[in-house]
Amino acid sequence: MGFFDFLNRQGETGAAGKAEFQPLSAETMTSTGMVKTLLEVPKKDRNQAWTRQFIAHVANAAFFPRDPCVIQSDNFPFFALSSTQTEQAYPTYVIHHMKDDILLVQGMGVVINPSGQDADWAFTYGDILNFQINGAFYPPAAGAAAVSHEPLPAEARLPLAARKVLRTFLQKLGVAAPRVMFGAQDHSGPGSQELLFDFSPQDFKSLDDFHFAMNNLSWFLPRNYSYSLAGNQARKGNPFQAL
Repeated sequence: MGFFDFLNRQGETGAAGKAEFQPLSAETMTSTGMVKTLLEVPKKDRNQAWTRQFIAHVANAAFFPRDPCVIQSDNFPFFALSSTQTEQAYPTYVIHHMKDDILLVQGMGVVINPSGQDADWAFTYGDILNFQINGAFYPPAAGAAAVSHEPLPAEARLPLAARKVLRTFLQKLGVAAPRVMFGAQDHSGPGSQELLFDFSPQDFKSLDDFHFAMNNLSWFLPRNYSYSLAGNQARKGNPFQAL
């Protein structure tokens, strides 16, 4: 868990305090009611139709904070939310509203109704980032009709908040000045993106840290993003950007 001490400190002391008491909109009230009804369905009966409805409403539904409000799972921090009110569960949180001030800047995913090693749902940081970029938690399903659009600029494909979180993650593992280059878009489906990182195993504190980074960078990225390391030839004359 030491890799994420820099995130734990923020989550334990300040994250919950940023929410404000605000009246719920009609959309939020509708989505909250829908999500509560859906979560009453036993897990064994939750099919694809259930999933589609849940994903359609969860971003705008109001949830209550858990105590503690940030928990760890597989070395990653998740903001823990509950669909049922507890004695001290104020104020409410709406994922769509908290993504900018809390989730994206503090490097957290979201887990809903965690219980031991189980939960009703969890979004990685990359899922939250995809929602910020594309307005949806997940990329289009395989075979979905492609929507024609102009390629996004680099700042939109990897916003500054996400760059900072990635930079801090890599620096904690020993990479002093991580850099990235944007490769092909739409090479494996609509909205897909290839990232080329400019570091090598020698840049890390240990080989274990290098493998940890390569195995877990995906948690920070949308699910249709891929990444690899730049070879010596790729480094020559290419426009790498500091994270």
